[in-house]
Amino acid sequence: MTCRYSDTTWIDVLYTSVLKTPGKVEDAARFLTDRRGIRITGESLRLKLREVEGARISGEMFELLVEWMLEKNQPHALDAVHAFNARFGLVAALNERPDAEEGITALVTAALGVSDKTGRLAEEVRRAAFDGVIDPHEVAAIERIGRDGQRQIEQTITTARAAAGINRQ
Repeated sequence: MTCRYSDTTWIDVLYTSVLKTPGKVEDAARFLTDRRGIRITGESLRLKLREVEGARISGEMFELLVEWMLEKNQPHALDAVHAFNARFGLVAALNERPDAEEGITALVTAALGVSDKTGRLAEEVRRAAFDGVIDPHEVAAIERIGRDGQRQIEQTITTARAAAGINRQ
């Protein structure tokens, strides 16, 4: 039997992110063991990530798993952090300041990224509303695209500030 995991529930996002990372759960368990000094097996970590029989990961483990994925330069490393924030109606964005030389070009590129995300969001809403009923999986798709757009907007603001030479207060 195959388990279905949510694209918006932080623990599901964390588990699927770990599975997408080279070495998967076994390597993550080794990393946790090395960093915490407390042995954890791959199977024990898998049970915690799937929340089987009340087993759960700690905040420390969550943080370390994200760190492990960041060290491996995984594009999905922060997905669970974004999902966790979204649970409370918050948006977190990694605001990397572009090089000063990029300036206007980087700003235009960032704004075009916002436009692309907005178009994708509008298309997803249109598709979901087509039958007059919005299902939970449609809400999840709208949320995923919308949150991605929110992060792109924050990046655009940071890029504009950098282009103008304004430091973040």
